[in-house]
Amino acid sequence: MTVKCIIFDCDGTLVDSEHLTNEVIAEMAGELGIDITGEEATNMFGGKTLDAVIYGMKELSQKDIPEDWLPRLIQKVSETYKTDLLPMDGIKELLDNLSVPVCVASNGEPRHVNGSLKLTGLSKYFGENIFTASMVGIPKPAPDLFLYAANKMNFRPEECVVIEDSIPGVTAATRANIKVYGIIKLCSEDELTNAGAIPFTNMSELPDLLGL
Repeated sequence: MTVKCIIFDCDGTLVDSEHLTNEVIAEMAGELGIDITGEEATNMFGGKTLDAVIYGMKELSQKDIPEDWLPRLIQKVSETYKTDLLPMDGIKELLDNLSVPVCVASNGEPRHVNGSLKLTGLSKYFGENIFTASMVGIPKPAPDLFLYAANKMNFRPEECVVIEDSIPGVTAATRANIKVYGIIKLCSEDELTNAGAIPFTNMSELPDLLGL
């Protein structure tokens, strides 16, 4: 199969944000009487939506979450990104040399996704082709977002590949019948393989893996 379109996840795939976000989540969980580390937060919430974070906090604390908690979390994450967010290693070189169309399909909040791409200098590679779960109303691991992205890019699912880092994302791609490659960082090689991905360790490997 010739790859005609590449669909990238954002957090942990294009931008190295998962650990930053989850350190903030862990810190603010303390306000709710929840004692977790950034690593534990990453294991719980990596690749998931903010709704999943709120649900998780309710489950862990056994109480309602104050209304101002989520807006403050979003603000704090945004501030952290401004100083510490970096593009994933090798991603700019990869995007500079790709000749096939590319797009983004993320579970993230639209403001965060667009902000992350701007901060790291990656926006120029995607233009308007940035799609989020809010556009389809249901996040990964449902396949809807990837199917939506493929359709918007005017390609059939089997003409696309997905680049992911999380199990919800890999699961969504396999459910959409789109071949998926998983970068080993958030998840282990075994976890990615078991979920249905072809694992790899650096963006520089993708041209050979994809036959581009």
